[in-house]
Amino acid sequence: MRWTQAAAMAFILASGNATAADTFHTPEVMATIPSPAFNENISEDADGTFYVTGAFESNLWKITPGGNVEKLAHFDEYPVILGVVALRETLVLGAFRRNFRSASGVDFSDVGSEVLMLDKMTGKIIASIAGQKGQVFNGMVADGRRHVLLTDSLGASVWRFDPAARVLSLWLKDEALASSNAKALGANGIKVAGDWVYVANREKLSIFRVRMDAAGKPAGPMTLFAKDLPNADDFAVASDGTVFLPPTDQAKPSPMLRITPSGERTEHAVGAFGASAVVSRDGKWVYWASSSGLVPTSPAPQTLLRVPVLPR
Repeated sequence: MRWTQAAAMAFILASGNATAADTFHTPEVMATIPSPAFNENISEDADGTFYVTGAFESNLWKITPGGNVEKLAHFDEYPVILGVVALRETLVLGAFRRNFRSASGVDFSDVGSEVLMLDKMTGKIIASIAGQKGQVFNGMVADGRRHVLLTDSLGASVWRFDPAARVLSLWLKDEALASSNAKALGANGIKVAGDWVYVANREKLSIFRVRMDAAGKPAGPMTLFAKDLPNADDFAVASDGTVFLPPTDQAKPSPMLRITPSGERTEHAVGAFGASAVVSRDGKWVYWASSSGLVPTSPAPQTLLRVPVLPR
C-alpha cells in the first residue's frame, strides 16, 4: 500500500510527535509482491536483484531491478523460511523443519534449523546443512569475507557458515544476545558495516555491535549500540554505521527510526510495517518489504519499498 505525504503527516500529528512535513521521507513503491503474507528477510544481489523470504508461506521471491516479481522457490518441507543472503554463485537461506507455533502456543526449543544452499537460476536446493537441536537460525548476512554470519536466537550466539566447505562453526557467544526462555527470541537481526557486526536482541529491545578483524573473527567485546527500541527484529546499517529500523506497527503506517553512530534518533520515514531492511549496495537507499501480521487480516498484496538514506 502506498502511503501519501498527507496520510503520513496525519499519523505523526495524531501520535503526538508533530514534526515539519519535510523532515521525513514518503516511501516509494518499487514492486508489488503477489501475496498478503508475512515477509521476513531481504537481500540484494550484485546486479540489483532483491530476494525476499515469505516466512510462513515458505516462499522465496525474486524481484528484478525493473520491478518484476517471480516466486523463485516454494518449500513444502519447510514450514518457516527466515534469513536469505545472495552470494556470487548461490543463495543461502535459513529454514525450520518444524513450526514453532501450535495450538498450545509458541515454542522455539526444537524447530529443526537448517541452512539451505540454492541454485540461483532455478531455486532448487543444492545442499542442506542441519543445525544442532535447540538452535534457532534467524538473521543472516554476508560478512564480506566469503562467509555468512547467522544468529541463533536461543543460543545467545552468532554462527559462521562457510559456503565452500558447507560447514557451520561458532563465531561468537555472548550473554548480551541471550533470551530468557524458549518462547522468547534473543539474537535476531544481523548486519555488517565495514569492520563492525551489529546484532539485535529482540527480547531486550537493543542492538549490540562487535568489531571484526581482517581474518573475519570477533575482535574485542560486544558493546551496546542502542537500547529502548520500539522493536529489535532486523534492521539496516549504512556504511557510516547509521542504523535504520523499519516501521514497527503492523496495523497502520508508523515511523522508520534513524540512529546515527553518535546515538541521535530521528523519524526518517513513515510507512508500512517491515520485519527487515537493507541499505542498497550503492549506499543511496533503504529498502524493505512490507509485511502483514503473522496471520494476514487483509488480502492486499505486499510491496517492496524504499526511501533515501540521507535525511531530508
